[in-house]
Amino acid sequence: MEKIILGNKKIAIIGCGHIGQAFVEGFINSGKITGSQLIVTNPSLSKLIHLKKLGVEVTSNNKFAARKADLIFLAVTPSVIGQVLEELKEQLKGKRVISLAAVISIKSLQKHVNNTEIIRIMPNMAVFCNQGVIGIFSKKKDISEIKQLLSTLGSVIEVKNEEDLDSLTLLSGCGPAIISQLIEMLAGYGIKIGLSSNISHILAEQTFRGTTAILEKSKQSPSQLIEAVSTKGGISEAIVQLMQEDELNVYFSKAMNAGYKKLAKLKENLR
Repeated sequence: MEKIILGNKKIAIIGCGHIGQAFVEGFINSGKITGSQLIVTNPSLSKLIHLKKLGVEVTSNNKFAARKADLIFLAVTPSVIGQVLEELKEQLKGKRVISLAAVISIKSLQKHVNNTEIIRIMPNMAVFCNQGVIGIFSKKKDISEIKQLLSTLGSVIEVKNEEDLDSLTLLSGCGPAIISQLIEMLAGYGIKIGLSSNISHILAEQTFRGTTAILEKSKQSPSQLIEAVSTKGGISEAIVQLMQEDELNVYFSKAMNAGYKKLAKLKENLR
């Protein structure tokens, strides 16, 4: 496998919390990026110390990291990203900056910096195991190098409208939490009918993994798979039929709408 996609270029991850560390491990696990190509920052170095074993350079100095890097990922929260850009204004000149912050537009980000190309992405935590979904939007046409880099972490989806990143935030960004909740519900019912917690969780998690594997290999849609496994008069049919009759989709949409409203409120507060 060919290594080192960016040659000798250095990648900085500013504000390396949970998602930043998922990026680090995903990059290194891909075999295409080496630890020595990465420099990461966090105000608390103790949270990064384990990354040094992977050959990653760690620091609490954002300016030092940005100055040393060719490509900068800003993995900080929407509430502080403007402040971080102001802090790094001089170090970012002429460089590519990739923002992971939800809801903050490129137009808003560029108010803080000059001569800096900003790209927005919306990843989810599955980048940790190279099975992530990464939405990307750029006003520049040539982002092939960035897409190639991100493809080491999972599926890259380039959107034509920046607002579509909000939709990705809801579906894929929040997706791991939503799927985990469904797994908990399935495992919880197993416990209710007498199975141990350990067995119930193994069954629920493996069933989700197996189902996605079936969909991928068979090229079926979820509705086609439901039809295939729901034998007429059978157990699966009885379960799915009641779920549909009780309008589970309505309740699910209600929950997702709550997330949509929260996202809209965050945009309004940060505007």
